[in-house]
Amino acid sequence: MNCRKLFTKILVACVLFLSPTANAKFESPVPTTEFEKMSFPPVYPTYSWRPIANTEFYQVQVVQVTSSGEKIVRDLKNTEGFDRVTDFQPFTEKGKYFWRVRVVNQENIPLSDWSEKKFFEVTAPVKFAVLGDSISHGGASFIPSGQISCQWETFCDVPVKNIARSGDTTAMMIERFERDVLPFQPKILIIFGGINDIREGASAKKVIQNLKTLQKKCAANKITPVFCTLTPMNEKILRGKGITLTKSDWRGERKKINSWILKNKFSVDISKNLYDADSELRADFTPDGLHPDLRGKKFIGEEIEKFLLENFAEE
Repeated sequence: MNCRKLFTKILVACVLFLSPTANAKFESPVPTTEFEKMSFPPVYPTYSWRPIANTEFYQVQVVQVTSSGEKIVRDLKNTEGFDRVTDFQPFTEKGKYFWRVRVVNQENIPLSDWSEKKFFEVTAPVKFAVLGDSISHGGASFIPSGQISCQWETFCDVPVKNIARSGDTTAMMIERFERDVLPFQPKILIIFGGINDIREGASAKKVIQNLKTLQKKCAANKITPVFCTLTPMNEKILRGKGITLTKSDWRGERKKINSWILKNKFSVDISKNLYDADSELRADFTPDGLHPDLRGKKFIGEEIEKFLLENFAEE
């Protein structure tokens, strides 16, 4: 073997050894979701784990457990960062499931064993549910929604099924009402949305029209709707993150929507203790200007719990 061939073999061996796509083994990721601590798993689960140094790609598999065996129902890759992925296919079919995660390379070659299995169960019917956006889903950049500290439902001792979805406008909630809400046959549906509409420049008139449509859908299905006021935002913090609100009079539009909401028989003013002196979301209650932090979620959960117990304890 001449020197050039020997050098080439050594070089290839070094590249394979050092390459991040080589079949080097990493430890199995540790899941951080807390579905087992929730009254119900979210209809749109976020699977999260502790990221491992020098890794970038993860594969998440969700398996349904039946009497005839196991069936893979999801095969996902991380899309929101190194530590999470949200499942945007709704879990509305009753049954037992588990999820697991492993490290892969860009070509989907496994670089670790599977994590431990994390089980959850989808059940129906439910008494209470919430249809909403990320304020109820729990989604935020600072903590995955699969963890209980990101959800106001954690602080509500009345069990509430989470049918919220991050990013939703009221029009999106209308579109998925039959698919996502009706399989759970809730008696009481908390409707907690509209802030994304306002953030994107929608008029109060349009949002109220959509809320009325949801109200009619509830009536047609013998569901009692409970409306929650829209939470405030902090425009200064949002601007600092490069987010510009489309409509300058968004505060006035939000005020009109909240005024309509509070005229309904069943409504909860969950925003009253979240305002600062300028009617914006308190800076010490939010890390991103849009989502209330743990203290804000705690206040929301406790207010909704109080309202549900006062009005529907005998339902």
